[in-house]
Order: sequence, then structure tokens, then C-alpha cells
Amino acid sequence: MSEKSKTDIPLVKVLEAIQPSNSGKGEPVLTYAALGRLIKEYETTHRARERKFWESESGTLNESYTARELAFEYFLHTAKKLIDADDTTRDIWADRYTQASIELYGEPDKEEVTNLITEEYQALLDLRGNEDISQTHLSILLEAYGPMLATRADSQVDIIDSLHEREAIHEYGKAILAKYKPIFDLVEESGKTEFSAKELHTLFEKALDWLKKNDDPDWKDWSIGEAKGNFIFVKADNMTINIPPHREAASAQEARGVLAHELLVHALRGKNGYKTGDKELATGVAGYLSAEEGLGILSEEAINGKLPEKAYDRYLDIALALGSVDGVQKTRQEVFEISFARQIVRGQKNGTLRDTDMPTLERRVWGHVDRIYRGSPGDNTNAKQGIFTKDIAYYVGYKLMAQYITEQMTLGKSASEIFEYLSQAKIDPTNKEHVARLNSAKS
Repeated sequence: MSEKSKTDIPLVKVLEAIQPSNSGKGEPVLTYAALGRLIKEYETTHRARERKFWESESGTLNESYTARELAFEYFLHTAKKLIDADDTTRDIWADRYTQASIELYGEPDKEEVTNLITEEYQALLDLRGNEDISQTHLSILLEAYGPMLATRADSQVDIIDSLHEREAIHEYGKAILAKYKPIFDLVEESGKTEFSAKELHTLFEKALDWLKKNDDPDWKDWSIGEAKGNFIFVKADNMTINIPPHREAASAQEARGVLAHELLVHALRGKNGYKTGDKELATGVAGYLSAEEGLGILSEEAINGKLPEKAYDRYLDIALALGSVDGVQKTRQEVFEISFARQIVRGQKNGTLRDTDMPTLERRVWGHVDRIYRGSPGDNTNAKQGIFTKDIAYYVGYKLMAQYITEQMTLGKSASEIFEYLSQAKIDPTNKEHVARLNSAKS
């Protein structure tokens, strides 16, 4: 591993610690193999992490970054307390866990969620009596959404419906293809309509080989690895793109999307961030997450011409789990039933659902829902659950970055210039402190 990826104080790996060992299986209680071990590991460097915070200059990004690492430590301890809690303390630790998550990652906006639900509800009403649609699953959605409708007659969803923004996203996609089209050609050249986890691993290896030969020699430091769970993710601190060996098969369109999202956003920004000599520009400056994930989602749309539904689903289902609109928290089982019904109705409406897809769809929806209840028991009881809100970043960040790219084009920047600028490091380009830090590192 390159020297530039090393650090004296290890990063607190929240996602690794709270990754359920049985995610996607629909088992009644989520289990955690790594949480206790990682908490003990981080305790050995807690004092050094704390000292780094106190030695940071007040008001700087360094102070914010180190404070966030300490907050991550507290968050993991809260998760452990919640999982180990008995009936007398369960609700207390569930509330603390959820509140800590909200403080770290934010929460869905009540008005935004209400508008999203209202628009979906109105579209669902048109499907009543449609013989191609499961009326049982349609009823589940209508009954869930009915009490949460917006009361304003003119309620509209502000979800990137501007023609200017859609054109900007399209131009951004052309800029990506102008530089990296051979990577996406690998999908077409394979002749495959679906990619298993093993085939995705091979696809990413071929893409990385192309980058090493044709883009930047620094790609030699990066590799394709494996990890538990159901989702591909990038770890910039050790320069790996991790593909779970048991991940569900991806369509050709999904394969193009994950190349754009994981390789040409997360990995590319990490790789270039190391060039600045400031490691946090490679692993993520405090407060970068929404912009980072939003840019990933936007890049998927830019390449495929379609917004990934996961951004919408994650935002909405986190809100349902929290009770953001009606004040009533939902259990993991309840959110699964709503999300599964949504996928059934959506697939039937689009004509893409087959009876043979049901087992795969069920596993996929459980994997999606388990992300929301990570760090919590997730049991179907009357006790409160801890809700992990990180995934709102996809939807929130998508809107943020679409607006940013559109504004930059309005100011005269080309899509290629914007792509190159955004690829420099893991920052939020709308944050003045982030921009100043990048400029300082480059000077």
C-alpha cells in the first residue's frame, strides 16, 4: 500500500462496524459481528484522537473533522448499548442512537416528504382497478400514505424537474463519456445483459486496468476487493473498490451506473485527493457526504439518462421509519412491507416484473431496509428502533449537485470543466471552507 494511505490514528469505520452480518435475509433480528471488536480497537487510540481535537485550531476544518471522528466513536458505543439493552433501557438507547444519527447525517425534511408522498399517492390512485397491478400491494401503499398527504392543493414535488437542470445533467454525462467512454464500452462489449457479482468484479478489474494504462499511473495504487453485505463501496483510506461476492446480479444499465458512481466519483475523487498531499481531501473533508453521494447518483443519471430510484426510495423510507410526517415510528417489518409493495407496483406498471423475480426482489428490498435499521436490533416488537439516516444523502445531495452544475453552466463553465473540477477531491463545492482548503492544498 502507498505511504500516502497510512495514518497514525485509524479512521472510525462506522459502516463496517454496524454492517449487519445477516443483511438481506429477512431474519427477525439483525446481528453484528464487527461492532464489539472495532469499538475495542478504537478505544486504544481514543486518547490520541481526543488530543488531536484539542490541539486543532478552533473553527477550522481540522477541528470539525476530528470532532466528527470522536462523534463516530460515541455513535458506535450508542449502537452497542442499544443492541445490548434490556426492556427497561431499550427506548432510551434507541432515541439516543437515532438522535446521534440525525446530528451526524441529518434527517428528511417533513414538507419535502409530504410532497413526495402526495405525488406518489395521486399517481397510485390511477392504478385502482388495473388488472395488471396487484391491488393487494396497491392497497398497502394507499393505506400507508393516506394519513400523510399534503393539504395544499398546489403541492408539488421539487425533484429536479427543471429543463435547465436536466439538460445540464445530460451535458455532464457527455463530458464523462468524452473522457471515459472506453470504460462503459466494456459493458457493451461483454455481450451480457446481467452481471453476477463475480462478473462485476471482472468488469471493474478491466476498467481499472484501462485507467492504469490510459488515464493516470496513480491508479496502480488502487485495487478491487471483496466485502460482506449487498452493496459495492469504495474505501479511499486503503484505495479499494469492494464488491460483495454474494451481491445480486446487476443489469447492463446498473453496471454502467455503478462504474460511473463508484469508480468515476468515489474512487476518482479519492485518487485525485491524494495528489494534493492533504489526506482528508482524499477520504472526505468533514461535511462532504451529501455532495459526494449526490454526485454519484447524478453521474448514474448522466450516463444512463434515468435517475436511480434508490435515491428516492432511501429518502422516503427513512422518513417512514422515523415517522417524519405522522410522528409514528415504523418497525423494520412495516417498512419492508411498504417498500416491497412499492417495488411490486412499480415493476408491474413498467412491465419489468416477472414471477421468477420475487425471491431476488425480496432479498433486495430486505437489503435496502436493513440499511435503514443498521446498528439496531431491527426486531418486530413494540420497542423503539434506532434509525440510521445516512442514506438521505443520496437524495439531498442529488438536488444540491444538480443545482450546482446548472448554475456553473449558466456562469459559462463547460461540462468538461465542471467535471474536472469536481473530480479533484472529496469536497462539497458549495462549501466555501472546502473550496478554500482545496485551493490552499493546490497552491
